[in-house]
Amino acid sequence: MTRRDLLEQYRLLVIDIKILEKQSNFLQGFIGGPRPLRGVQLTGMPRGTNDPVAAIMQRRDVDDTLAQLEKKQGELVALVREFEVIVDAIEDRRLQIIIRCYFGLGWTDEQIADQLELSRQHVNRLRLAYLEDLDGGNGNGRTTETE
Repeated sequence: MTRRDLLEQYRLLVIDIKILEKQSNFLQGFIGGPRPLRGVQLTGMPRGTNDPVAAIMQRRDVDDTLAQLEKKQGELVALVREFEVIVDAIEDRRLQIIIRCYFGLGWTDEQIADQLELSRQHVNRLRLAYLEDLDGGNGNGRTTETE
């Protein structure tokens, strides 16, 4: 696996984990059981269910989501050391922050640009130039070999 592939895979896992965490939190709010009258809201969906079969299905959905989340977290942990080696090898501190935020936190170029007070286009150019050099290796010393 190339270093670029590793970064891309790491980013996808981070994003998947964020989505699964949101989904899990949402689903856990609807786990079955009788819903009390005061739990019914006119402006939104009532929480829970009075149907025992539906309650079991809701619990299964939560369990499945938690299992997927755990699997993705395990995959991410397996890549952390290699990810850190790649990022720590970047000499330019600003570029290191951009790469860490984009791949390690799953941020968009716009979110990074807002934090660093740069334009989105500039962040994008810096990130793409780094990725071009990463495995192509033009000898500029910004990266080190991890494989």
